[in-house]
Amino acid sequence: MTKGPQYTDATDALRLFRVAAWFVPACFTMLTSLWFFMLNKGWISGVAFAVLTILNLPIAIAGAIAIHRAVGSAAVFTVETIYAVGDIPPPPYAEAADWFRDHLRIEPTDHEARLQLAHLLEMRLKGYDEAERLYLEIRDAEPAASPYQLMRATNGLIDLYRKLGRTGRLKVELARFVERYGRSPLAAGAARELKELKEIGPTSGSRHSPT
Repeated sequence: MTKGPQYTDATDALRLFRVAAWFVPACFTMLTSLWFFMLNKGWISGVAFAVLTILNLPIAIAGAIAIHRAVGSAAVFTVETIYAVGDIPPPPYAEAADWFRDHLRIEPTDHEARLQLAHLLEMRLKGYDEAERLYLEIRDAEPAASPYQLMRATNGLIDLYRKLGRTGRLKVELARFVERYGRSPLAAGAARELKELKEIGPTSGSRHSPT
């Protein structure tokens, strides 16, 4: 539920004062001019003019509060919309994963779909075991995946093992990356991380990435 300004907060009270400082004098002047115009035209009596003039101040203050609350509520609603807060449902990542699984049952050689599913599981659904299995399937696939897909699978395993703190497997994959893609610009980063892991010790993790 979107909430507007809460006037127990000093910041909201100060903002209301600023709105009132600009709006109330201008509103008071315009209303007085309107009542005077209506009095000159004979549309209202002198008594009505006096009463309306007295009401100018509470009307102007009420208008300032209304403007401040409307602007505040609109700002809160905009932020909630951007960050998907409240009643806005989150993106259907689980449904997307199921779609990829169904597709792979029909097209088991679609390695690109397998990579996309593994990435989705790792980054959005915390399906780490399934993501690892998918990356390894790409490595052992028949017919073989393309060299680019194989590189992405290896890099995916590196990111996965780093995230899970599986240092032993991370070292193995980093060494494999350096051996197979030594001419790649990414290999230098993998070699540097592998060296750091060996210097730190077998139980330590790393935050670096060959990417």
